[in-house]
Amino acid sequence: MRHSLPQGALCAALLTPLLAPDAVAASTPEIAELRATLNQMKNQYERRISDLESRLARAERAASRTADGAVSGTAPAASRPMTAPSAEPVAASPASTSGRVLGGGVLGALSSGSAFNPQLAVILDGNYYHDGIGGAGSALVGAAYQPSQLAPHTHTEEAVGAHEAHSHGAAENGFNFREAELSFTATVDPYFDAALFLAIDGEGTVELEEGWLQTRALPYGLRMKAGKFLSDFGYINKQHPHQWDFVDQNLPYLNLLGAHGLQDTGVQLTWLAPLPFYTLLGAELAQGDQERFGAVADADQRALLAENAGYLGEENEGPRLWTAFAKVAPDLPERHALQLGASYARNNQHQEVQGHTHAAPAADGQEHAGDAHDHEAIVHYNGLAGYADIWGLDLVYKYDGTGAEGHRDFKFQTEYLRSAKDLSIRSSPHPEALGASRTFTSDGLYAQAVYGFAPKWTAGLRYDIFGMTNQVSGGATDQDFGSSDRWTLDITWNLSEFSRLRAQYAKNNILVEPGERERFDAFYLQFLVSMGSHGAHTF
Repeated sequence: MRHSLPQGALCAALLTPLLAPDAVAASTPEIAELRATLNQMKNQYERRISDLESRLARAERAASRTADGAVSGTAPAASRPMTAPSAEPVAASPASTSGRVLGGGVLGALSSGSAFNPQLAVILDGNYYHDGIGGAGSALVGAAYQPSQLAPHTHTEEAVGAHEAHSHGAAENGFNFREAELSFTATVDPYFDAALFLAIDGEGTVELEEGWLQTRALPYGLRMKAGKFLSDFGYINKQHPHQWDFVDQNLPYLNLLGAHGLQDTGVQLTWLAPLPFYTLLGAELAQGDQERFGAVADADQRALLAENAGYLGEENEGPRLWTAFAKVAPDLPERHALQLGASYARNNQHQEVQGHTHAAPAADGQEHAGDAHDHEAIVHYNGLAGYADIWGLDLVYKYDGTGAEGHRDFKFQTEYLRSAKDLSIRSSPHPEALGASRTFTSDGLYAQAVYGFAPKWTAGLRYDIFGMTNQVSGGATDQDFGSSDRWTLDITWNLSEFSRLRAQYAKNNILVEPGERERFDAFYLQFLVSMGSHGAHTF
């Protein structure tokens, strides 16, 4: 057999390692390097596989708990309308602790199905409204008289009349589009959940309601949230309007915290205590930009003090607001769930500009305040500054009636809030008044019950009162101005998980000025429609 020259060269090259030990020895470092690289890659892949296996196991455990919650829930999903997106922790709920899920659907962090793909939802909230006082009633319930009245500022076109201010979201007689809420929620990665809530009102104004990130894997039951969010103070404060059992907010929240509630930018830290029953402790530190609780004077209000003696002071740097809260849910028998809560908040700065009138001097140069002469009143403004405290207690009880689509379910909910503002007069047209202290104290309570009297149908009854204590002390005399209260009845038809109709009637008795009340009836017909993917509400 004849072989070509190239074939011979190839055979020689293949046989060289066998015939040349020195050459083999020369390649040993390269082999060692290749083996090291191979081992390094192998270790890396093993770690990645291990990580993926851990994530898969956690996801499977979460899915198992979710399935258990759905099975043990009080009603099919169709009876739970308007479930909002949520990135709440699975363990951070009394319902999950007790193994029951009442009134809010399943609980838990955002599902893995949403990873890298934010859940998007739109909720449309509109109504027909009518009251017997020309449509002013919806704003009036949020401006019940209290001695700590805010001075007129940029929310009102009039320069006076506190009850005409702060009409955010108020309805007028006829048809109203309260808002469209857009929500984006997602599990960002193994470390964070994130959410964004935007509200668009009937005039097209876009407002950021919430935008936050929240940790997923801190040890020892800790969880941190940062961004703009609704505080966990109280119970109803963190709920969006479409989650309420009634069309409008209760009187204590409206008048002590404002239409937006306690909502601010800051950080929150919670700790789920390792106890045999659900116990959540938390604290928040926030900037302190508040509508009612810890408000600061704006430019229009400061202009009213331009001719005064003294100086109100500038807005302090944040953070100025901090809160602390505790929520406890004891284990109860099957189909029962109960949560108790206590909350406290302090804003280190609060400013008010308050007006008072004097009768104009008569031609004889003497004031005739209170006489029958037709003198023009002179309005003076004092600027007060100090700090504000508020604390509250809340209780929520739910019963699973086991009926279809919410039939025979029952929910009772109540909260008590009490606010105190310790202020001193910093600016006044009366120099002798500078430095005088005033303490403004107001409180409020609401109690409400909702019962599923038929599949998809609920009836609710609410009583709320503001100003059981409604006084100012520290002046010449202490004064208590009386309370405002209201009875409300509603009927809700939950057509499906995505649509709801509600009729509501309220009988109002609102204190608008000392000794002056407005009594009126108010009627709502509300629609709520949800589009898109939703998470679940918390307890």
